Amino acid sequence: MDKIELENNIKEVIELYNNLQNNLHNLLDWVKDDCGQRVLLDDFLDYIWLEKNEETRYAAYARITNLNERPLTLYLEQNPPLSPPYEWDELFQEKVRILDLAYKFVCDFHSEMQAVIITVIEEKWLLTPFYLEIFKWVANVWLAFNELFIPWKNHIVNWINRELEKKFDNDSNDIMDYLNKNNLFDLGHNGELADRSYTALVYEDWKYISTSYREVFINEVQEIVSEIELFVENLAKLEDEVYYSKNDYINYLNSIKEALLETNTNELVNKWSNVDEYWMQIKTPFQIGHPLEYYEDEYRKAVAPEWDLRLQNTVYESDIQASILNMFETFCLEFDKDNYKSIFEFSRSNLNRVQFYLSSPVLYYSSKMTWLFSAQVVPNDEVVSKMYGKKIFAFPEMVLKNKRNSPYMEIDNIIFDENLLEKYRELLHWNEEVFYKIYDILTIGHEYWHNLWLDTDTQNIMNKKTWVFKKIEEFKATTGWLVTFFYNENLAPDLKESLLVEHIYRCVSLIKYKEVNEVEPYYCEALIHLDILFESWIIFVNSDEKIEFKFNDETYEKLKEVYIRHYKKLINIYINKIDAGEFLKTYTIKEQWYYLPLNSIVRHFVEYYYDTYKDIWNEIEV
Repeated sequence: MDKIELENNIKEVIELYNNLQNNLHNLLDWVKDDCGQRVLLDDFLDYIWLEKNEETRYAAYARITNLNERPLTLYLEQNPPLSPPYEWDELFQEKVRILDLAYKFVCDFHSEMQAVIITVIEEKWLLTPFYLEIFKWVANVWLAFNELFIPWKNHIVNWINRELEKKFDNDSNDIMDYLNKNNLFDLGHNGELADRSYTALVYEDWKYISTSYREVFINEVQEIVSEIELFVENLAKLEDEVYYSKNDYINYLNSIKEALLETNTNELVNKWSNVDEYWMQIKTPFQIGHPLEYYEDEYRKAVAPEWDLRLQNTVYESDIQASILNMFETFCLEFDKDNYKSIFEFSRSNLNRVQFYLSSPVLYYSSKMTWLFSAQVVPNDEVVSKMYGKKIFAFPEMVLKNKRNSPYMEIDNIIFDENLLEKYRELLHWNEEVFYKIYDILTIGHEYWHNLWLDTDTQNIMNKKTWVFKKIEEFKATTGWLVTFFYNENLAPDLKESLLVEHIYRCVSLIKYKEVNEVEPYYCEALIHLDILFESWIIFVNSDEKIEFKFNDETYEKLKEVYIRHYKKLINIYINKIDAGEFLKTYTIKEQWYYLPLNSIVRHFVEYYYDTYKDIWNEIEV
């Protein structure tokens, strides 16, 4: 099989994946109608011991189809699964038990669906023996990773973090100070404090100690290591006669094994950096993932078991990289290059060395069974990036199909003016080419701009005091490309209104994640965007308490002026490596558990949206 035939067959594999996903979305029909595939929804509810009604069936649909836990979590919050009287801890543990059962059901269901893909590949000889073996063993190894995720989340997120919150009355600054003073963060390159952890805390002898995953999750890690060894053994018997990347895959897998077996906590960041280095050498359309990002753990940024196989899927040609580089050079002229030379050079180098993959996540496991990404830039290790660059992954076809297949929800009718909502829905269903162009600008542009205004130590320095770097970094990424578009409107002059419609809808919709820790960086990003959007008067709350979109030359020019002003303020924070909290506190305030806008108008709207969402989260538009 030559390269052309193999890459044509990859398209057939992706089409099979898409068809299976489309069939999944048909479950929506059975939320209200008592026939057909409702048995799957009801089997799910029986498995987790929940009653069967329209609310729970919608939560089941969302959990199985979109891997979205939020509707199920909301249902459990509003319908406590214990009869009173009960202690808060008892109720919390019962909710965790139900969510764990839901995870197990979803893992089994999706793993069976992915096994169908592998069977069809094998029966139709769609791949070479080498890449068929990769499919098979990705599934074998990462079925083992499914078994690690629940112990990992329960130990770190649901136990250790909750205990720290009790100990310090939920004051995140006090928690972070305690962890820092007691040397409970991993050490990274050159013995410096790392921005992420590959360890878990355990409580021994009346104190917390940092311990490797190998020692905390002994059986789960050993099972993964055993599967990786068999994976390598089987690949070694075959040859990659298309991309000649056999040694790259084997080196990569062996590096994962070595990192998982490491018990010296001060060596773990270096060991996982080696994983990233070997991973960057794999440049085929078959991209195997590994623990890359860290959103679930709010405090020590312990990297979750994240695993998948992504197939390159070029549904359109992206052409934004050159525009971003030109925009970056334009902004650099406004600042003193001599004072910030290392930042400019590191950022430019990062941008020039990006490996870009439009993809489909055909196999996905572990933490990916609780959410799938829209796009991703990795690795986070800036020392590795300085040597090898980064990979950007984007999943436009998956995103568009999920949006098109998702139901219209009543919350949108209540929150958005009819004209704005109609424009958004036209964008999804009218013109695929336009949607992809906007995705290119807002989503892929977002990932590219993560690379800029950084030095190798930027995150560590900006995170030392208030530990909120991630809560402004997502805003930096989205706004970077918005500003790029404002300076280069001639690239897509007909997209101005549609782009803003998509941007506004996304920002408002992110409010629903106010109480979801792992999405907090995006929620905080939305609060800052809303501050700017309201300030420019391109949106406002009308007399019906709906968001109205006022798009004309005057409001558009005002929006550009406001965004550019706020973005330059942000650039100064980055290039001077000022603590990220100094920027965040000009837009938000943390009250008890959650961030809220400082601006009273924005705050009123955010609170109104969130209260409304909690009341009608499951109501599908009639």
